Amino acid sequence: MPEQGGFAGRTFPLISSPALRLSLEGSLGGKQVPVLLDVDRQLSLVAAGCFEGKPPQPEGKVRALEPGGMKEWAMVPLPGLRVGDVSLFRLSAGLTGDKFCSVTLGADVLAPYALTVEPLRREVTFTASRSREAYMAELSAANADPSQETHLLELSREPTGDWPLLAARVTQGGARLTGPFVLSTRDPFSRIALGPAQAQGLRPLETVAGLPVRALPVDSVEVAEGVGVRPIIFETGVWNSPSSLGRLGPDVWGHFRATIDAQAGVLLLRRPRVLASGDRQRCARAGTESFDDESCYALHTRRELDGSISLSTTVYRDLPEGGRVHVEPLGEDGKPLQTGCSVGFTFMATSRGATTQHRIPWPSLAQSMPECYAQLSTVRSYALSLFEDGSLPECPLTCAFIQEPTSRHPVCECQETPLGEGMSAAARKPSASQPPPPEERPLEPEDPK
Repeated sequence: MPEQGGFAGRTFPLISSPALRLSLEGSLGGKQVPVLLDVDRQLSLVAAGCFEGKPPQPEGKVRALEPGGMKEWAMVPLPGLRVGDVSLFRLSAGLTGDKFCSVTLGADVLAPYALTVEPLRREVTFTASRSREAYMAELSAANADPSQETHLLELSREPTGDWPLLAARVTQGGARLTGPFVLSTRDPFSRIALGPAQAQGLRPLETVAGLPVRALPVDSVEVAEGVGVRPIIFETGVWNSPSSLGRLGPDVWGHFRATIDAQAGVLLLRRPRVLASGDRQRCARAGTESFDDESCYALHTRRELDGSISLSTTVYRDLPEGGRVHVEPLGEDGKPLQTGCSVGFTFMATSRGATTQHRIPWPSLAQSMPECYAQLSTVRSYALSLFEDGSLPECPLTCAFIQEPTSRHPVCECQETPLGEGMSAAARKPSASQPPPPEERPLEPEDPK
């Protein structure tokens, strides 16, 4: 187990990624490894790919229940495992056959903690688990932030697997599916059980004949009346749990500043208040009861360990037609730089709280746009410049884009989707027939060997 109280009060940056992933920098035996946080998994796991040669000799075997059924894991020691500056002593984990190296911390490590995820800053803060009453008292305190809209939701527990469950309503046209979903932190995409969804009239995207269905677009997912995300694309991989309808991941709760306290049965969601007048929305200024347009957009710049810059942005108003956020590069003195390369973000149509993060410039830009790559590598920070409604046709998803003045087409780096081929839900209807991408993204750890 980790050092007593080792995580409490600590804040860790998430590994830079366009989609929100609860993945931290760690090391195992001196080797850098990503450490994933998975509150709905009973047991911590380690991939075989983390070890040079053969993995350590197993200390024994453990059977653990997962949504796909009971699995038996060979338990191996993880000597020298560190997350940031925190050492985890005497931790053993189930060995998976995955070739890609990663360590997953499950409820055996995470249960004593509440995790607060800041999507804009891409950080997670660990605090000691508290009672539901303590959260309610905090929200009702006289000094509560008037600019924030808060929702305290109850998490139930799956009776056999002990996973945290959250009630949700999924809507597609006139069809609805309501019931419990596993609250998930490991994978960026939500997943839906295809059988129950089709039984209620929800239609997935078709694929080439004989190939499995991979995605199901829906109009909205609500975890309370008027609280949720719209639209969204669900994965439709295997889901055999009789007690749940799928999982809800960061593509749902990541539209909020979220505190997940599985032990207390609490999901606390926060977001800036919005004042609507017709089609126009204004957002509350931090710490005040005043509303303006500028508060609907936020930007955060982070210097990475390798010297590169990660830039994240969040839009706190609805984007029924999508939107574009333009940013201005700054130099060492904080003054604008004339780079000749436009930088910005494009968002597909979505509800408020959409966020994305990218390294600017990203590595592949060195080949596709070498001059912009060289110029943007000298940038030290960025500032918000301009917002426009409407998406960018060349970048139909939520993306970062860079454009040269002489070029008609921008170069984009986009978030993944469950479709995997850079298509938006709006561009593909449930009746469309399209082939899946040539390679399937790994959806779950491999069964133990």
